[in-house]
Amino acid sequence: MQKKRSYFLLFLLAAVGFVYLAGCTSSKPTEKEEEETTTEVTYEEASGALIMNAAENEQQNEMYTKANDLTYLYWLDNLEVRLKNRTKCNIYALNVLYKAGFKTPTINTLTKDLVDTSKFKDILPIVGISEHENARTGDLIAWNGHVIIFDYLVQLKKDIYAMAWWAGTSQQDNGDNIKNNVVHGKYKLNGYFVVRRPVKK
Repeated sequence: MQKKRSYFLLFLLAAVGFVYLAGCTSSKPTEKEEEETTTEVTYEEASGALIMNAAENEQQNEMYTKANDLTYLYWLDNLEVRLKNRTKCNIYALNVLYKAGFKTPTINTLTKDLVDTSKFKDILPIVGISEHENARTGDLIAWNGHVIIFDYLVQLKKDIYAMAWWAGTSQQDNGDNIKNNVVHGKYKLNGYFVVRRPVKK
């Protein structure tokens, strides 16, 4: 009887130990769990991707070429504006935001308006003044006379550049990163500029 009880206690201890160890060892995640952890995307990343996609699609539009005087402001119910050999960077940037589903001004907006820190705080909040550290993909970076759509930072020696989208260049279309006078390339970040973060509609 004593022997049977010893075997039973030994068996019971072994079973408890097995359950304890099984509960404490790490288990391999299932395919579904692995997929959920690797596809998590932040709101900012998703917003930036929407804007980058819209920027690339809008590059195909011939209205940004120097030869085309007629330009449409999507964000103002396709208002027609005639520009003769003038830059269209502000129109391109705001058309892209509008197409990507972001808030835009209710007026025809020039680059000087985008640099004015007293304007558009609710729809294009300022996240930096002459500072690139807070820039995120999809942000607008505006100078008095130019605006780009920020993609990511590039450092060459001591100089900081934004890889960005913008309309207006002296370079010829190359069928690659320059089409219809819209560029995806490096733009030096210097001087006084304002970084604005688009807000989703």
